[in-house]
Amino acid sequence: MLKIKYAVVTTTILAALIAGCSSGDKKEAAGGAKGGESQMQQAAEGHQNSAGGITWTAPSDWKTGPAQQMRVVTYLISAIEGDVDSAELAVFHFPGSGGAKDANLQRWAGQFEQADGRNSADLAKIKEMEANGLKITTIELAGIYRVSAGPMMEVKEKKTGYALKGAIIEGPQGMVFFKMTGPEKTVAASGDDFSKMINSAKAG
Repeated sequence: MLKIKYAVVTTTILAALIAGCSSGDKKEAAGGAKGGESQMQQAAEGHQNSAGGITWTAPSDWKTGPAQQMRVVTYLISAIEGDVDSAELAVFHFPGSGGAKDANLQRWAGQFEQADGRNSADLAKIKEMEANGLKITTIELAGIYRVSAGPMMEVKEKKTGYALKGAIIEGPQGMVFFKMTGPEKTVAASGDDFSKMINSAKAG
């Protein structure tokens, strides 16, 4: 179980939050095998900005990556100066499934390890909030990213100095998962854009 306590932030409309997922991942929510084919078709038809009964607005300078199985859409985020790798933000929605929210947060944290051996789940920064009537849970974490070829598969490489910025939005038709991973500096530099996108989510 995640040991960190939740911080609750409630607003009617948030314009911005105050303050990746590897390309091989095939399924980003426990038990979310259903709906993959329809989500691929949805992305191919250009409806990347809606899923689970919600819509959102992505930053104009983020590029849309090629369709991938089990993903609604993948956004590609250019690396900032000094970083070699770019970042990516993968969006997932599994109609009728997707696993419990805490189980997904636990798994995301488990994809990172710490150089000093500490438990990543204990270091994850998790907040709960509301925007436009939608319940949102966010997570932030940095460390060594364990890149795998897919769920239940061995780690193929480890990326030091990586970070996670994620959100789970509870839409009318189920949870929608937003997971950004990449070099820590690039992810941090994309923080405002990420927050604006998450807070732009609306039902309908």
